[in-house]
Amino acid sequence: MKYFIRAVKYFIYFTILFLIIVAILCVVLNHPLSSFTTLFKEGAMWQIAVLFAIISAVYPLLGFRRNHITLDGPYSDYEGVIKQTMDDAGFALESEDGQTMVFRQKKGYLRFTRMWEDAITFFKGEDRVYVDGPVKDTTRLISNIYYNYRMRNPKDEY
Repeated sequence: MKYFIRAVKYFIYFTILFLIIVAILCVVLNHPLSSFTTLFKEGAMWQIAVLFAIISAVYPLLGFRRNHITLDGPYSDYEGVIKQTMDDAGFALESEDGQTMVFRQKKGYLRFTRMWEDAITFFKGEDRVYVDGPVKDTTRLISNIYYNYRMRNPKDEY
């Protein structure tokens, strides 16, 4: 269900963005907004809608994933590092229980631009922590968590 909701959100987002761009073109070209479809070939609007539907259906597969952090110590050592790293990255702790932590963006405009699909969820596992969220955020945050952990717990092996 979450996947379907994301796909619908992206379809609406692409449609609104397309309409804004077309409106700007109409203003620049002194073309009446009421007949903006004459800017396109006959049947092109349906092709554009199908293209948006395909992109909207595929993007959640590519834009969101579950990754993991392999623990090099007890989870209790990582918990503080995770919270501090997320705070430094502009995320606030939304909820926490024994197994999961959910973080959301602190800044409203970032949440808006991501269509409120900004949640980063950490799931505690046996020897790893699973991280679920947008690919670009999870990749960056996992790298920062590893770095911050190594800075707090240096080893002589390096």
